[in-house]
Amino acid sequence: MPSQSNIDFNWLEKQAVLLDAELQSLITERPMDEKIRSKLQDRFVKRSAEETVQMGLVNFMNAAIDDFASESPSRAPSIKVTQTMMPL
Repeated sequence: MPSQSNIDFNWLEKQAVLLDAELQSLITERPMDEKIRSKLQDRFVKRSAEETVQMGLVNFMNAAIDDFASESPSRAPSIKVTQTMMPL
């Protein structure tokens, strides 16, 4: 996990793309080369075991949600729902 000062949209986007590919590999109905599927699944298991990486990403996303919601009082009711939908 990079330091908070080094986390930006590009870092977040790369993490989301990587997580998406790893999650797609878990859907057996999705066509995918088995060698690639296996590598993505192995990487997902390894990264999941390193809980601090995922928790850092979740904390970053929760802070971004709070920041976005603070711009308008009408957004406040959506904070908990949005944060709850974030994967761990």
